[in-house]
Amino acid sequence: MESVEKKIVHGLPPIPSRSSSNRRNGRASKAPGGSETEKTTENQVDHEQEAKKLKRILASRQYSQKYRLKQLHYILHLETEVNALQAEVAISSPRIKYVNRQNSLLRAENGSMKQKVSAFTGELTFKEAQYEELKRERQILKHLYTLCQQQEQPEFVIKIGPDQKYQL
Repeated sequence: MESVEKKIVHGLPPIPSRSSSNRRNGRASKAPGGSETEKTTENQVDHEQEAKKLKRILASRQYSQKYRLKQLHYILHLETEVNALQAEVAISSPRIKYVNRQNSLLRAENGSMKQKVSAFTGELTFKEAQYEELKRERQILKHLYTLCQQQEQPEFVIKIGPDQKYQL
């Protein structure tokens, strides 16, 4: 019977024996009476297949390990970004609260100033109307004064011609 070879490479599980791999491939082991060249050729083919299989397994494990490392690196990068953003929020939050408070105060001040402007506008309209009324009254009084002055002074009329009169 053939000797069973077990290889342990970098913590990999042992490679199954040739007899079990032959069964998986659908080949039955030859009877012990076969020729020596057939056994050597079969052993070489089995060793090549095992080497290819081992190479695929190693490549797959290396790829998986690189993928896991890449995932860890990406997760660390995201955690760093999260921490940076949290720090930015911690700094910005008080600033935003302060600016909101200032905004509220300015809005209240703006509202009171609008009320004052409205009151002053109403007062100005009233004063303008009062001014116009006083202006009209002044003109009426001025006109009355001139009329009174004319009545108190005797009229000196110099007649130059039939239709012309001059008043002094």
